Amino acid sequence: MKKLLRIGLRLLGVLVLLLLIVVFVSVEKIETDPYFESQYYENTQARLADIKTNLNLETAPLEVGFAAIDITPKLTEGPENPLSGSFKQVRLAGYGDGQMATGTHDSLMAKATALKVGAEVTILVSGDLLLIPENVVDNIMERLRETSGIKREQLFFGATHTHASIGNIVPGYIGKQFGGDYQEGMVDWLGQQFSKVILAALDDLKPSKMGYGHTKIPQLIRNRIIGETGRLHDQLDVVRLEQIGGKKGIIGIFGAHATSISTWNSEFSGDYPGAYQRALLQKGWDHSQFFAGTVGSHSNKGEGKRFEKIERMAQILADSTQRIALRTPLDSLVTSARISLPLEIPKIQAIKIADSYRLAPWLANKIMPERKAHYLQALRLNGLIWHTSPVELSGEFGIDMNNALENAGYSSVITSFNGQYLGYSVPGKYYYYDTYETALMGWFGPSMGEYIMELNYSLANLLTESRH
Repeated sequence: MKKLLRIGLRLLGVLVLLLLIVVFVSVEKIETDPYFESQYYENTQARLADIKTNLNLETAPLEVGFAAIDITPKLTEGPENPLSGSFKQVRLAGYGDGQMATGTHDSLMAKATALKVGAEVTILVSGDLLLIPENVVDNIMERLRETSGIKREQLFFGATHTHASIGNIVPGYIGKQFGGDYQEGMVDWLGQQFSKVILAALDDLKPSKMGYGHTKIPQLIRNRIIGETGRLHDQLDVVRLEQIGGKKGIIGIFGAHATSISTWNSEFSGDYPGAYQRALLQKGWDHSQFFAGTVGSHSNKGEGKRFEKIERMAQILADSTQRIALRTPLDSLVTSARISLPLEIPKIQAIKIADSYRLAPWLANKIMPERKAHYLQALRLNGLIWHTSPVELSGEFGIDMNNALENAGYSSVITSFNGQYLGYSVPGKYYYYDTYETALMGWFGPSMGEYIMELNYSLANLLTESRH
């Protein structure tokens, strides 16, 4: 009996030892060293210095081109044909317990607005998708290299962030949890459609005028991290673009999460951003486009339930957009410059285990999508500074940027999902607050948001030739 007890205790000791070894190699303490003392910061600053040397503002007549294309998959019981958009099964993306698509409530679209000032061309590209992953961008760029001279730095990607759109496009464990099994054919379908819409917008370039404005819509947005006591970035930004004697286009940017649709739904839908764009077309605009803004800390709110709520939100936003657009002065002569900054990032610190511990980077990298390229980009169009980033930035950062640029006589827009996805970036003061945004989706440590925003201010300084 004593011998069996000794054997049992030894086995228990071995198991405990093995468990401790597993924990030791699988968990790592969160790094809290100042980001501005890091090697990744130094490397990114060196790239920024090179950009500063070669940056030139140009004032020239504006040309604009518009295009839109349907990206809704067709569900079939027959053979799949990815390049015609036919698939047997498509998972709705956005929720861990999301459903397989059973049909289409409203069509999903990809849209592009091409802007030419002097010799420089920039294309603003968005889609009714949860996000724009890197592998889809790689597919787009491969197609564009074959047919045009367009480079990655000319493309500003964004998404509406609808949670009732196309899954199956992000590889790896995390991609599967939020969007189902990876399908290369779906990436080919999106790559084909997005490259077509980009080229179509370029073909549509014509002499044009532009203007911009904004208003506040507090009744449709809330701070979802700390509720009513939190700061609220409730600004709707509007960019009006008109071809002289041709099409009229409108772009809206808003920071409320497109999560009016949840797991009760099994049909493709653009949520409120899709309804908003359709409402603008009904008001007589030839082209309407939406970009998710600083959604990292903000959710939507409004009256009604399900699709009734969506239509009400869309109508309020469209009516507000119309009022702003019709009183916005337009200019045909535009001062512009564009910056594309390759962003070096800290090592991954994903999935909170305890207040001071996360999964070790080697293990986190096993379950996360591969990350090869990430860009911070900024564009000046007269007094408008447009930033786009590969993260979901907190709306509180958006408030600070708006205030800083407004004091210098400029307007600011920040959009998300720029051809990569690096999780949420919220102010460091919230990092240890036990919320979805930080515990599960804050992937790069407590200073990631401040790091990105310092760089965004640096880009704004270069584009405005001043300090903010």
